[in-house]
Formats: sequence, C-alpha cells, structure tokens
Amino acid sequence: MISALAALTLLTYNVEFNNPDPSASLDAIASADADVVLLQEVTRDWERALVARFAKQYPHRIFRIGARGPTGMAVLSKRPISAEEVISSPVYAFAQRLEIDAPFGAVQILNVHLRPAIDRGSWVRGYFTTPPLRRREIEAYWKHVRGGVPTIVAGDFNEEPSGTVLAFLAAHGLARAATKGPRTWHYVAGGREWLAMDIDHVALDGALTARDAHVLDAGTSDHRPVVVTITKK
Repeated sequence: MISALAALTLLTYNVEFNNPDPSASLDAIASADADVVLLQEVTRDWERALVARFAKQYPHRIFRIGARGPTGMAVLSKRPISAEEVISSPVYAFAQRLEIDAPFGAVQILNVHLRPAIDRGSWVRGYFTTPPLRRREIEAYWKHVRGGVPTIVAGDFNEEPSGTVLAFLAAHGLARAATKGPRTWHYVAGGREWLAMDIDHVALDGALTARDAHVLDAGTSDHRPVVVTITKK
C-alpha cells in the first residue's frame, strides 16, 4: 500500500470565468483538499475569492491573469513552488510551467488551457478546424519542458482523449490518467444536461504513476474538478 506521505494529490479545474455561483466551486476545491490545485479561467475577482478562502490552506500561490476573462490561470499549493515560467501560446493565451517539491522529489507541471474548439462563433466548425491549433500549442509548450525531471501535463485540453494533444504527449512518453466518475465538461440548459465530454486531463510521464483518478460531481462551473493521486514509480 502506498503511503499518503509519498503521494501528491493534484486537482485541475476550469472554474469558469463567469461562474454563476463561485462559492459552490470554492467549496469543491476546499473539500478535495489536494496538495496542488491548478486552475483555469481565473479572473481578478476569482483571485480575490481564492486568496480570501485559501490563504491558510494553500500558502504557496501564483496568479496569472490574462487580458481576456477566460485566459487567466493559477496554482495553489501546500508544497513549495521552486520555479514558475509563463509560456506564451502561438494561437491563444499561455501556459504555466511549474516546479513543485513533491513528497517524492521534484516534479514539473505544465498547467494548460488550450485553444477552445470554436471557429468564427461555431462550435461545430471549431470541432473540425481547431485540433491543429492545439497541437501547435502543446508543441510550443513542450520545448520548455526540462529534461530529466518527472513531468505532469494537466488542465483544460479542450479536446477528448482521442485528440491530437494526448497523441503528441503519448509520443513523448506521457499517459493520460483514466478517470472514474462523470465527464469533466457538461452543457446544461433548462436543468437538463444536453452534452458532456472528457476534455480536462492529467497526463504523467513514465517516472510517475496515477494511483487514483476521479472526477468530482461538484461546483457550478461548466467543468468539473479532476483529482489524481500521483506517486513515483
């Protein structure tokens, strides 16, 4: 049995910049109590709410607020953050490359929010036209990954497991942590869920293992939190 002291719990969550009830999503983050929290679509209002709620629970925090509402990112951590690099996207926004002092040693994490699947206002057109754009993004981000350090890529990929990004990562030795539970994104209207997809992912390189990976049916974002327990092989 793996000791909790030798594991790192990671949560990734697109909180939705115009979330109708931020308090419920803050509760979801609090109850998960992960060691490291990666967030997407963070605004200044979200930053203020997160600091007010988690100043004690997460003493290590970095916020990067984008020029547009949906592009901000943040990390909250119980573990020391030894390095952070902001990487510009060739097509959309940016990513964070983080180095975290995990219980089993240093790890590096790419916190990503890749190009949404929308093209000229159409989600249908975007489903077919945007995959190459996300591939360009992950290729650009990957150039900043430091060799020889266990690596995690996590966040809102905006495409399903069969997409171009996870294929690129698989070619570089990373595997997606298969999740249990509901889909990570869902479209709800009139109190009914009309569409749901797995577009938020955590991918680990060969030095790491996912001991548990599940999606929380919690919060009021259109995304759901993904929580993965990670150990070193």
